[in-house]
Amino acid sequence: MMLLACISLSISCEQGSNVEYVFPTPETTPTVTVTPVEKGTDYIIVRFNSYYADACAYVYAEGETLSKTVDQVFAEGTAVEGDKVDVKIEGLKPATAYTFIAAAKDELHSSVCAPVTAITASDAPEANYPKKLNFEAFTRNFADGGVAKGYIAVADLKANSKLRFAPTHLDPAKTPTAAFAEFAGFGKGVPYVATNGGYFWDGASLSLCVSDGEVKSIATELAYPTVNGEQIVAYPVRAALGQMADGSFEATWVYCIDNKPYSFPSPLDNNELTETYMAAPPTASTAGAMLWEPQQAIGGGPMLVFKKKNVAMDYYYREIMHTGGTAGTSRQPRTAIGGTKDGKVMLVVCDGRGQNGSNGMTLSELADLFVEAGMDYAINLDGGGSSAIVGYDGQVCNAPSDGSQRSVPTVVVLSEVE
Repeated sequence: MMLLACISLSISCEQGSNVEYVFPTPETTPTVTVTPVEKGTDYIIVRFNSYYADACAYVYAEGETLSKTVDQVFAEGTAVEGDKVDVKIEGLKPATAYTFIAAAKDELHSSVCAPVTAITASDAPEANYPKKLNFEAFTRNFADGGVAKGYIAVADLKANSKLRFAPTHLDPAKTPTAAFAEFAGFGKGVPYVATNGGYFWDGASLSLCVSDGEVKSIATELAYPTVNGEQIVAYPVRAALGQMADGSFEATWVYCIDNKPYSFPSPLDNNELTETYMAAPPTASTAGAMLWEPQQAIGGGPMLVFKKKNVAMDYYYREIMHTGGTAGTSRQPRTAIGGTKDGKVMLVVCDGRGQNGSNGMTLSELADLFVEAGMDYAINLDGGGSSAIVGYDGQVCNAPSDGSQRSVPTVVVLSEVE
């Protein structure tokens, strides 16, 4: 039976060898997607990807709702040539929502894509700031009813090569407003944003400040925690953020040896929670010690973000910050700074103690802002009554908790060279 079946199949195939088979073309509905790929002050670049389409067109309108049929899109819109096209739409209003919709069709079918809303994101929310320097107010609402209000400044130093990150040492100490007014005479460009810097005592800096490769002030070498009811001497290794020669930002833990900053892979063997401290200061021979040579740097503590992770409470006690009154677990006025490997720097000043209707932030809540903004690193700076930020006009923008600005020995300035 098997042999007969094979012979029959062979004959059938041979007899049909001249038959011409026609395979039907599969029915495919044309599609198109809309994706905003770049947003500026008054423009958006939109990418149109179409598939199985003989023709594609798009329309857009101000607002967050838009409904069009395929026929309306082709009658009112602009044709798109090609399967993958970037189109720049100019003349838009800054910080305004625009909704895009596109349609595709072939001989048999047509379709319209879902509307996509995009908001023009100005590189300079106010015309008084240079390109790639954003300065804006923020409000953060917490689940327990707490509110944090303040200001955030972000500068992309690689996208605008004229922008400068300028930690500045002041002798004598001055308010951020006074430092801002004097900055133009330092030959480092026109100032646009200034905040308080690191910690200090009696007008003298207790935190690292490096300006144009020169160490202007060193990180404090001593702390005075209490163990078994008695005050002892300890040697804190604390966080600092620096801009390196290639323009990238990095944060590390620093202790100064012979007035030079050395980087360490951690705060070493200090811990307020366990009341254990190093018996002697670290040296250049301590495991992991490396001479740290940033072009610009500001110190403070503790480390807030390390390699994109919120580590605020991991290092708060190890950097001996609780002893100094940083009050990391309660909501307070705060100043902090972060940076990325590709040259972005971010400053945050948060009001607190009821000023500006703000409760302040814990260190962990503050760190979350930097993580969400994509910062690789962030460190805490001096806070409380020191927290102040000055805008383009040289005036303080936030509401310092003392009722007025403090004089500080270090400030961080974002400027633009001519």
